[in-house]
Amino acid sequence: MPSFKCRDIGMDCNFETKAPNENDLLVKIASHAKEKHNMAPIPQDVMNKVKKAIKK
Repeated sequence: MPSFKCRDIGMDCNFETKAPNENDLLVKIASHAKEKHNMAPIPQDVMNKVKKAIKK
């Protein structure tokens, strides 16, 4: 099950999430980024970091 932690990309944030697949995980990450980090959409450089930080 893929998982992600904001701290893994250098954010001072305790957000952690899991999902059954990477697409569902990215939806959760995008929602969090919009609500807590005012990132809508997520900038491409940050998205690249997010994708590299996803644990499978």
